[in-house]
Amino acid sequence: MPGPCTISLAVPYVVALAAREEGVDPTAALRAGGLEFQAAPRAEDHVDVDRYFAVWRRMMALIPDPAFPLRATSVFQLEDHEVFGFLAMSCETLGQAYERTATYRALYCVGARWEVHSDEAATRLIWYPWPGDVRDVGYRAAMDFAAADMADAIRRLARAGPRPLEVRLAHAAPAQTAGLAAHHGVLPRFGCPLYELVYPPGLTALPIHSFNSRLRDYFDAECQKLVSKLGAGDSVAQQVRKRLIGAMDGGETAMEAMAKNLGMSTRSLQRRLADEGTCYNDVLSEIRAEFAKRYLARGTLSASEVAYLLGFTEPPAFFKAFKRWTGMTPREFQHGAAAG
Repeated sequence: MPGPCTISLAVPYVVALAAREEGVDPTAALRAGGLEFQAAPRAEDHVDVDRYFAVWRRMMALIPDPAFPLRATSVFQLEDHEVFGFLAMSCETLGQAYERTATYRALYCVGARWEVHSDEAATRLIWYPWPGDVRDVGYRAAMDFAAADMADAIRRLARAGPRPLEVRLAHAAPAQTAGLAAHHGVLPRFGCPLYELVYPPGLTALPIHSFNSRLRDYFDAECQKLVSKLGAGDSVAQQVRKRLIGAMDGGETAMEAMAKNLGMSTRSLQRRLADEGTCYNDVLSEIRAEFAKRYLARGTLSASEVAYLLGFTEPPAFFKAFKRWTGMTPREFQHGAAAG
């Protein structure tokens, strides 16, 4: 069941399959993350990203090739995402596939997301990852896999099979870059402020070759059912917490919207939380404080951008809240994180 900062268990499972294809036993790498697979896991079951990074860390020790995470994406098919992937495959255009699947991204990962920015000059896909150290080999491998997986999905879905004009990565260049350039069709730029894939304008309008409106609507409904089950059996406070974690990317954080999402009135939500010894604002503040520190520690986002991601309508309100949470201004905290 998805929780704070997680990814589908289908991902480390497919990475293990990719290692086997290269003649490497992935057992040690999986056990580094506390995992062991006898059969393919359900895509909606998740693993904490710290364990996921541990799998990559050990895997890169077994296969010390910086291009391996990119090769692993060739093993990962959209079908491995199950209903989430089938929904993307049955949409009409790449833009529709992004919009539909973004609604249900908690089925794939929690705490990270892709965002699309389009203008007359280009279409940019920006990856806002989970917090992590870009110097850590496991984290770098996971980020390389994420970028390559998205690029491969776009190429497989669209009839035109587009490739990115630029690939921008936040971590430093590895000793060998030829494999990365060969996979992407362009040498990535390293040490960038954000993880980005840059395409020509009009990418979102490209048609998907497997478009089927009836299947699209069916898988949309199936995704909705799965998402509605997330958190079932948890306390109301736990359900609120999980949904707020998924909204820490500019999503809706208002209590009225949360009550509607949980299928109850605002008053009922307040009463249920009170029965559990808490209130909505306390849970929201806890999640916001946690993610504010994570986002600021990355050093790639401004305080105003973090305010937006956390659901603050005005940056000054975020600055005041952050001072209350930590005793520091966002700038002081960010400078301290950078120094550390």
